[in-house]
Amino acid sequence: MQNRFSLGILVTVAVAALALGTVAGAISGGLIAYYVSPSSSSTPVSVATNLNAPAGTATATSVSSTPTATATKTAEVTPLPSDPNDAASVADIVERVSNAVVTVVNEQQAQGFLGGGDLQPAGTGTGFIIDDQGHVVTNNHVVEGSQEIQVIFADGTEQKATLVGTDSFADLAVVKFDGPVPATIQLGDSDNLRPGDRVIAIGSALGDFTNTVTEGIVSALNRTLQTESGHNMENMLQHDAPINPGNSGGPLLNLLGQVVGVNTAAVREAEPGVSAEGLGFAIPSNTVKDITTQIIQNGKVVRPYLGITYESLTPRAAKASNLSIDHGVIVTDVSAGSPADQSGIQKNDVITKIDDQEIDSDHPLENVLFHHKVGDKVTLEVYRASNGKTFTLTVTLATSPDNT
Repeated sequence: MQNRFSLGILVTVAVAALALGTVAGAISGGLIAYYVSPSSSSTPVSVATNLNAPAGTATATSVSSTPTATATKTAEVTPLPSDPNDAASVADIVERVSNAVVTVVNEQQAQGFLGGGDLQPAGTGTGFIIDDQGHVVTNNHVVEGSQEIQVIFADGTEQKATLVGTDSFADLAVVKFDGPVPATIQLGDSDNLRPGDRVIAIGSALGDFTNTVTEGIVSALNRTLQTESGHNMENMLQHDAPINPGNSGGPLLNLLGQVVGVNTAAVREAEPGVSAEGLGFAIPSNTVKDITTQIIQNGKVVRPYLGITYESLTPRAAKASNLSIDHGVIVTDVSAGSPADQSGIQKNDVITKIDDQEIDSDHPLENVLFHHKVGDKVTLEVYRASNGKTFTLTVTLATSPDNT
């Protein structure tokens, strides 16, 4: 399903500078307007950058010059406190989890004047190891277009990794390496986060400054970020821990040393000429759990599909339009032949509920749909503004065209 966002400030995320290698004539990269709306109002929002660093962007030792070797440390499970009141210091947490944070290098074939060249680092990001099988979580835009993937461990050793699967919608990917696992990080419960909670970010800033540690607080919950393809990343965490290109895919940790988010984007400019500070965004860990479990089990994520684009209905927008409802999503387009089209959904309808679950800021449409399966029959409660009537429709969810 594709969605359109409703936000308060204009945001465009410059994403995925993949393939900005140094081989002559070898630029294969792109910009994806990724994730960046720091509010949930109906106006477009700011300019943000993804956190995927072009290879060799800093003057420190380049990732491509890191010695190649196999990690030799023995696997260990990171011990974690069980009570927030027993939380360790930031330094203790970093010491405990650093060996589970890796640099992820996207390698692509450089195209020279005489044709294909050698594989070269096209971009770098960050990842973290989640189990003793060597599964590493990172962003989809970090590995997108890769022909080979390398992971570099905290001690500088390097290992080839294979791509298990990706989900472009959630901007998540899982890669896997063979061999000894130096450490793992536990995924925490992002639903327990509150604005003001302290968080720690670890990542390969600019691709070269590996395991850079920064600290901040959770600034807000349930943010919506729009992608260039038109769909929304919903329920995102906003925080102010400084993050830079190269932090993409890196962990955002709570004070128990658990991952509560995956860093993905940062707002750099609120509008042309107006800079922004301290606006970082992360995918919440509970979303990460759902997505990565499917990727590891099935190699992909199969999403149920309605066949609409939409924008969220806010109380403010409802009041401005003199609507009798103040929640739901406004249908802005219906794909021909889609489940929504077959059920009778029309442009400008407002979907207020799926089965017994209201659609609101705490329960975004995409999140509610994700708890259903392809083939499920669901009941939609629909408000039709043209006649002011509310009615229900039954829809059979199909497979998203992105999964075919």
